[in-house]
Amino acid sequence: MKNPGSSGTDRMLDLAMGLPEQLVSGAKAARAARIGRPARFDAVAVAGMGGSGIGARIVQGLLLDESPLPVHVCNDYDIPAAVTAKTLFFAVSYSGNTEETLSAYAQARERGCRIIAITSGGELGRSATRAGCPVVSVPVGMPPRAALGYLFSTLLISLERLGVCQSHERGFGEAERLMRARRKSWLGRARTMAEYVNGRLALVYSTGRMLDAVADRWRCQLNENAGVMCHTNCFPEHNHNEIMGMGRPKHPGRNTVVIALLDRETHPRTRYRLESVLSINAETYHVAMRLKSEGRSRLARIFSLVMLGDFVSVELARLVGKDAMEIERIDELKRRMARKRG
Repeated sequence: MKNPGSSGTDRMLDLAMGLPEQLVSGAKAARAARIGRPARFDAVAVAGMGGSGIGARIVQGLLLDESPLPVHVCNDYDIPAAVTAKTLFFAVSYSGNTEETLSAYAQARERGCRIIAITSGGELGRSATRAGCPVVSVPVGMPPRAALGYLFSTLLISLERLGVCQSHERGFGEAERLMRARRKSWLGRARTMAEYVNGRLALVYSTGRMLDAVADRWRCQLNENAGVMCHTNCFPEHNHNEIMGMGRPKHPGRNTVVIALLDRETHPRTRYRLESVLSINAETYHVAMRLKSEGRSRLARIFSLVMLGDFVSVELARLVGKDAMEIERIDELKRRMARKRG
C-alpha cells in the first residue's frame, strides 16, 4: 500500500484549510474586475466541469429561493436551447483548457450571449481576451477542486454586481469567521468520520435543494481525493424509489454508511421522512451520521458542510493510502482524449 506521508495529502489538507481565505480573496478579485454594467437578462448559464463546475452548482442552490432568474449549469459540450442572446453566460474553467467548457463557450459566442470568463488562463483566457469578454482571474497552481473558494466567490460576486441577485456581503463575512474558528475542530471530527467510512460505501443524502450541490461536492471529493466510490441522493425524492433498494444487493448491503446533510431550513416533514427511512432500513447500513449545518446565513451554513466534507475526503485518503493530489485515471483519460483529437 502506498503511503502518502507528508506529500500531496498534506498539501491538499493545507488547501482545504485555506477555504475561508479563498472566499475573501476571490470576492475581492471579482469586485475589482472590469465586468461591465448591470443589464436585463432572461437567464443565467454557467458552463463548468468537475471542480470548476461545482461552484456554479452551489451558487445555483443558493439562489433558488432568492433570484427570479433561472440559473442553468451546463456540464457538457453543448449548451441548452434556452441559452439565448438574452442570457448572461459564464465560462468557468480553472485551467482554461477544459474541452467541454471551451465548446460551450464557443456556442455561447455564436448565440450572442454576454459572456464572462472565470479562469487562471489557458485557451479560455486567451480567447475571451481576444473577443473582448471580461475575464475574472483566479490564482494558478492548485487542482481545480481545491480552488472552490475562488471559483464560487468570483461567480457570486459577479452576479451581484450585474444585478442578478442580492448582496451576500454579510454571508461572506460570517462564512469566513465561522470556518476560521471551527476548522480545527471540524478536522478532528472528520478524522473520526473517515474511520467509519473507511472500507465502506458512503451514501450522502441531501435534505433540501440548497444542499443538493453540497452532497455532490462530498461525492466528488471522496472520488478524487480518497479514490473511493460514493453515492448521493436527495430527500424526499429518495423516498419514492431508493428506499426500496437499500441493502440490496447484499454487497455492499450493510457495508454502507449513511451521511445525512441537514439544515435549519430542512422541511419538518423531510426530517421525519429521514428518521423513518433510517428506522425502516436499520438493518441495511452500518451507521448513520446526521450532520447539521452551522451558522446563520445560508452561505455560512453551506460552507460549514462543504469544509467538513473536504476534510473527511483528505483524512480518508490517509487511511486508504492514497495521495490526495493524484488523479491518475483522470490524467490518463485526458491523454487519450488529446491523442484522439490529434
